[in-house]
Amino acid sequence: MKKVMVVVILLVATVGYAGDWTKEDTYREIAFTGLLTIDYLQTRTIVNNPDKYFERNPIESRHPSQKSVDIYMASCAILHPVVSYLLPQKSEKWKWMNRENWQYITIAIEAGSTAYNLSLGISF
Repeated sequence: MKKVMVVVILLVATVGYAGDWTKEDTYREIAFTGLLTIDYLQTRTIVNNPDKYFERNPIESRHPSQKSVDIYMASCAILHPVVSYLLPQKSEKWKWMNRENWQYITIAIEAGSTAYNLSLGISF
């Protein structure tokens, strides 16, 4: 799985050459992927210690299997840059829904999750 995460990070970096994608979009995508990787490593600890911890992600069960976590995290790592790329830089119709906002919102969610896990003593 570590090899898959490295490949995904490298793929995310190459998306920066597409269309109206900016360097700032790439930096935000790298930040999201870095936090997702930390979250993944922390979630592995949660999976391996069901007597001490439980998963708070509403998409996963309280005690997910490692396979479920692997699939979920890999899906996020693959789909996040795709969604980011498909969203417009700016949107006249939905001013709040654009690439930058999507990236910052998801970065904040990942940062909150990893910070909470750190507060429980779950390192990476």
